[in-house]
Amino acid sequence: MKINQMTRALKSGLITALLSYSCASYANPDKFYANPALQSTAPAAFALSPQNAPWLKQAHQQRSQHAQQFFKALKGEDKLFNSLLDWANVSFEQRMALLPSVFNIECQALAMICPELVINNTLYPSRAVNFVFDVRNPGSGLVFLNPDKLKTMDTYAPLAFLIHETRHAYQFQLGFSQQTLLAKGYQAAFTAQAELSGYSFSDFLTLLNEYEAFQFGNHVIGLLTQWRVDMTDMGTFTSQFGDNAQLKIDLLKLASANDHHTLLESYNQRAQAQYRLRSQQ
Repeated sequence: MKINQMTRALKSGLITALLSYSCASYANPDKFYANPALQSTAPAAFALSPQNAPWLKQAHQQRSQHAQQFFKALKGEDKLFNSLLDWANVSFEQRMALLPSVFNIECQALAMICPELVINNTLYPSRAVNFVFDVRNPGSGLVFLNPDKLKTMDTYAPLAFLIHETRHAYQFQLGFSQQTLLAKGYQAAFTAQAELSGYSFSDFLTLLNEYEAFQFGNHVIGLLTQWRVDMTDMGTFTSQFGDNAQLKIDLLKLASANDHHTLLESYNQRAQAQYRLRSQQ
């Protein structure tokens, strides 16, 4: 879809956009923790649903494989790769200029149709980032980055969000073109994202598409930085890695713990550390 078509679709209510980086810290626990009542309305869409354990296992395997493929492809572009390794010392303007090259390599590495990429401060002036999609008329999607908003954020935010939003395009294209286990999960997640409301922070970010896209982006940043950068603002702890390259909250391990709690309850218990962290911001 062209930008004007996307805008008309947005106005007609057919598109739901990504919850942006600038979401509140959610000092109110009701707005932070996962809500079983909401998630039970679309269990196929959420990473905390027990029925999605096979999906999680397959998604973890694919995420690791794709992150390594993408990293290897980036490594093949010497000048770009050296700039990515020196990202903290590159000016903001140079960082933004590098993003289209990273975008094109990600599309190639994932063997996907490149979505439309828009980097300006006018298409969605109030948003930092956006993946624009229409579940009623699936296409390749649109990735939007707002330089004015990104400039105020963490050093790695532009790169991490470019990777994250482009991963959404891969998910969306897969979800609406195949009937595999992963595809069905992504389709359920994008549909729930478009149709449901009342999400808490954890609800939204444990949608399968958000959970996996944050995990994928954080994995790639980890490879580029040798896991020295803590991506504290990128998703829940289920999508973030520690300096040991292990997930802070590993849902696969949590699901197999058999501690007489539901996976959602176990997640909420372990998410208290992130809640306290965000409440202090």
